[in-house]
Amino acid sequence: MKIGLFTDSYEPLISGVVVSVKSLKLGLEALGHEVYIITPNSPQIKEEKDPHIIRIKGLPVPLKALKGFRWVVSYKKYLPVLKDLHLDIIHLHTEFGIGSLGLYTAKELNLPVVYTFHTMYIEFIELNQNFWLKMWKKTIIKYFDKLLTKYISTVKAVIVPTPKVLHFLQERYPIESNYHVIPTGFNLKPFYQENISSEDVSRLKEKLGLKDDFICLYVGRLSEEKEINYLIEGFAAFHLDHPPSKFVIIGDGPDKINLVKQVKKLGLTDKIIFLGFVAYQELGLYYQLGDVFLNASLFETQGLTYIEALAASLPLLVRYDPVLEGVIKEGENGLFYRTKEELIQKLTLLSQDPQEGQKLALKAKESVAIYSQEMFAQKIIQVYQQSLVNHQKEISEPNNS
Repeated sequence: MKIGLFTDSYEPLISGVVVSVKSLKLGLEALGHEVYIITPNSPQIKEEKDPHIIRIKGLPVPLKALKGFRWVVSYKKYLPVLKDLHLDIIHLHTEFGIGSLGLYTAKELNLPVVYTFHTMYIEFIELNQNFWLKMWKKTIIKYFDKLLTKYISTVKAVIVPTPKVLHFLQERYPIESNYHVIPTGFNLKPFYQENISSEDVSRLKEKLGLKDDFICLYVGRLSEEKEINYLIEGFAAFHLDHPPSKFVIIGDGPDKINLVKQVKKLGLTDKIIFLGFVAYQELGLYYQLGDVFLNASLFETQGLTYIEALAASLPLLVRYDPVLEGVIKEGENGLFYRTKEELIQKLTLLSQDPQEGQKLALKAKESVAIYSQEMFAQKIIQVYQQSLVNHQKEISEPNNS
């Protein structure tokens, strides 16, 4: 099968969507399928060397929070290029420029379309405290409602990562559609503790000055909706009574400047360490720095870094969100908190009782075995096959226009 994955987010950008799309590409290729990535151009890539990655010219998005993203506005000129790929099916991973290009291409070439819903835009807008977003909230939400209604009603199948997301879409958009709950799967082996050299971990800890400390770890994008400021406040309060502790923050993003200012104001620049961007192939080593993985986001569709941390046998201490109920089993592979006081209380428990952390770590790795890349790709292929069958039925009906 020849498959086109249409996405506004791909390397060199870093996000959960990028991880998901790349993992799907690799999984599908391992099953013998030919996969093309259709994505905007990047200023960091002058010439794309991979013939299976089609870069479409796009305009820079003039928003700090979307630095690096490109907006594709021209569709017709790229149709001959996409026609020459002889695709069997189009799989959309976005609702914006490249998504519109995908819908246009599918209509012109009479191809079936599958769509994965990755991002909880409505929740993000509802929770965001940005002045302009709050001012234009109703208009923006109306736009997204119209956009998502169009996508859900147009495509042959809608893929969501969790039951929570499915419930959200079905409740907000009561449109008949072919829904499938398929969690993102990816290659977890690079994160397994046994595949990481303990000597390398010791050297890295020594280099970063972390050797004898209790280490809290965050991995992910530094953006407002991730609420890393909440974690910093919680850690600062915890650290007052637990001086031999540090908080390591891995990742980059538009909120980094504000977070660095917050840490300076708290006088904790030597205790809260920003490591910046770490290449994906090195992340397995960096997860081994932590004694506990922290997260405060209420804006996740699945939480891929949670799965990476569990694969690395790292106990999770994360803010409660129904989307995580299938990933985290309270008291088995991680702990939830609902308030800052509870975060501090459970951090204290884990720092004072290493056996509690070890107990959680033992179950962590085995709890994510279901998120394999192979199983992920196989389930997606089943959706493609059914969508192709349904599409053929539609075009063979005499009254089909």
